[in-house]
Amino acid sequence: MLNKKNLNRWAASVLKPFFPVLFFLLCFSLLGNYASTFEPLFTGKIIDALTLKDRTAFFAFLKIIILFQIAGLGFSLLSSWFQFLLQRKMTVYTESRLYLNLLHLPPKRSSEQDSGKLLNLFLSDLGVMTGIYTSQIPSIITSLIMMSIISFRLFKIDIFIFCLTLIVSVIPVFLAKYFGAKQASVNEAQRKKQDEYTTYINETIRGLQEIKNHSSQKFFIYKFKNILKYIFIHVKESTIIGMQSSSASFFTNFTINISLFIIIGLTVLEGKNTVGTITAALMYSQKFRSLVSSCAETYKGIIVSFVSVERLKTIFDERQNRFSLIKEEKDISNIKKIKIENLTFAYKKNNFLFEKLNVEFTFPGLYLIKGENGSGKTSLFNIISGNISLKNETVLTGKIIFLNLAARVSYISQNPFIFSGSIKENLLFGKEVDEVTINDILTKTKLDKVIDSLEKGLDTQLGGKEHILSQGQIQRLALSRSLLQTGDVILFDEVENALDSETSLALNSLLSELKTKKLILMITHRSSYDKIADGVFKIGKRGVL
Repeated sequence: MLNKKNLNRWAASVLKPFFPVLFFLLCFSLLGNYASTFEPLFTGKIIDALTLKDRTAFFAFLKIIILFQIAGLGFSLLSSWFQFLLQRKMTVYTESRLYLNLLHLPPKRSSEQDSGKLLNLFLSDLGVMTGIYTSQIPSIITSLIMMSIISFRLFKIDIFIFCLTLIVSVIPVFLAKYFGAKQASVNEAQRKKQDEYTTYINETIRGLQEIKNHSSQKFFIYKFKNILKYIFIHVKESTIIGMQSSSASFFTNFTINISLFIIIGLTVLEGKNTVGTITAALMYSQKFRSLVSSCAETYKGIIVSFVSVERLKTIFDERQNRFSLIKEEKDISNIKKIKIENLTFAYKKNNFLFEKLNVEFTFPGLYLIKGENGSGKTSLFNIISGNISLKNETVLTGKIIFLNLAARVSYISQNPFIFSGSIKENLLFGKEVDEVTINDILTKTKLDKVIDSLEKGLDTQLGGKEHILSQGQIQRLALSRSLLQTGDVILFDEVENALDSETSLALNSLLSELKTKKLILMITHRSSYDKIADGVFKIGKRGVL
């Protein structure tokens, strides 16, 4: 069950900087709508003037209507323009916040398993949430204010029609609440299937060549069609609910309109009201009921839209709910080390990778982490670097203490991150570093000659269709990037698997030098680094080192 109060409070806090602009947008919208409320009043007066054949009154009231309509158009255009400006600024702001938030999420399991959801948050959910606060809620507020103005005028014209209008206007609200709840339930299931669809598309694009190599196109097309089939099952349910809602609204409005015409027509035939008065009353009644129906439909849309708000809030909360065991401590000894105390970890209960794990790594030095595949080596690195999320079944206890060290870790994986930008941008990540330092690091990682051979050198663009750097050279770039950071701790996660022979030799030489300046933890299966290591730790059953 969605807690709409909490979701509202959270979404409002995200959009808080835009409330002053929303206020002015609301004012323009109200002025435009307020100008339109004079139309029924003066339409009735025009009809009465025509009935009495009063030429002067007819043209006077006609001029007033024209003026109010032009004013309403002007305010409406201003409202539309400010809504566009607000939408643009708000989208940039909220997307930037979401993007920043995702950058702080654990990079392993979350981004890989939920890639479809993360993409759909940008493509769909974020737009839905901003729409609630830039369009739907202002629309409801405007409608409620206009309803109070119209009801006051209707009350002055005819109390009976006023009371009748209020009574029949309650029905659309109940219909909206009922069908909105049904629609939200279907929409939530549909969103999950759309996430699965987007993830599947991403996965198959990455594995396209292998799919072709194995002539497996039919199998993957079959799976693709199955996902689409389930998506359209939910779309069908959603369509049926929409048809039911439309039918209920039509028959309700049809019955109300016929009843009002009969009742009001009898009052005119009996001479209790003039045609102009009744026309004005009917127009006000129709406007009031239209506003109620509009509010009800918007309210139904908001109920459905809160599925998107909840999805966004879940991602934002995941960053804040990350369970970190990392602590920075200082003592008088000034000895720098990483201390792992009583570390217990399991992705699922009773399926432990580590249990009461205790080990220390002293700065500076090179320490090798070895063990069988699946023994938890990479999980240990993810915990040390703060990249583990606490899921419902996850067990994670103990401490990771950075003693007299800053908990700032450089992580080098088998598949380094390269984005569309220059080599220099991929090296520095926006940091200011002098050319001498850059060249010194590139020389140590044997990347200097490679870059010198490129026409544009450090300004060469990466990330396009052309593979400018080999996998081994990309590893050297990642290593150079790590050395340009200011942290004292570097984690190497089986990087030798992707290294060429030249880079392997360079790494061996570089590690010998680096271990006197940095604390290096390295996951490896090779014994070639044992001679230069300050310690070799093996992870066995239940993570015993």
